[in-house]
Amino acid sequence: MGPYSLKVARVINAYRENYNTVTVDVEFDLKDAKAGQFIMFYAFGRGESPITIADYKNGVMTNTIRIVGDVTGYFESVKKGDNLYLRGPYGNSWPLEKAFGKDLVIVSGGLGLAATRWIIEEALSQKDKFKKILSLYGAKSYDDILYRDRIKYWEKEMNFQTILNISDERWNKKVGLITELIENNDLDEDSVIFICGPDPMVKACVEKLTLKGVKKENIYVSLERHMKCAVGTCGHCMIGPYFVCKNGPVFNYSEIEYFYNKKGV
Repeated sequence: MGPYSLKVARVINAYRENYNTVTVDVEFDLKDAKAGQFIMFYAFGRGESPITIADYKNGVMTNTIRIVGDVTGYFESVKKGDNLYLRGPYGNSWPLEKAFGKDLVIVSGGLGLAATRWIIEEALSQKDKFKKILSLYGAKSYDDILYRDRIKYWEKEMNFQTILNISDERWNKKVGLITELIENNDLDEDSVIFICGPDPMVKACVEKLTLKGVKKENIYVSLERHMKCAVGTCGHCMIGPYFVCKNGPVFNYSEIEYFYNKKGV
């Protein structure tokens, strides 16, 4: 099969996360896929869209999609029993082994939690290999929160902290920016950091982390770029000399810092 060949996956569950986001569970054989990779979903007559693999267990792949356009809009009406057409997986993965014997800190902003969910689950399944696991999650509002049931579980299994940008009478925890969670936690300089979220958030978090003494070579980021081909031919997702779809989406921050901080790259 060629790099653009489509496969069929059957939906076994589809549900709303919030007002503009859905999660879809599909039966699909991912074989050697790893946390951090993505799938290209195809909607006939609409096009393709890259969707991160939020989780994979026992032959079931979980994907969380924000409804923002024609392709992702297709998922608003997807239901159990439907067939989906996709190709992949593509890209590299979170280097979890880099954190063995160290503190692992996972920082997720908004829909970025979909890109870190699988690695959170993987880390918890091996939590004796880390000195500690800390997960920091920032959502815009109470209605934007993802994975409410999983968060309840994560809060019991590790130090999982959530902060909202906007106060709400239904929320009695922290309100502010996710950088405040970084400021309020003690971090070892050898901590290994995984980050996914909007570019401004990632840049602000890296700045706070380095001010706390964390080494840039210990920081890994999953980039959100407009990927079209997924195999490094069209150039839509390039950052400097790198193809996000092929060389990423996970990068060591020290490798891409120069390009990441330049406008128009």
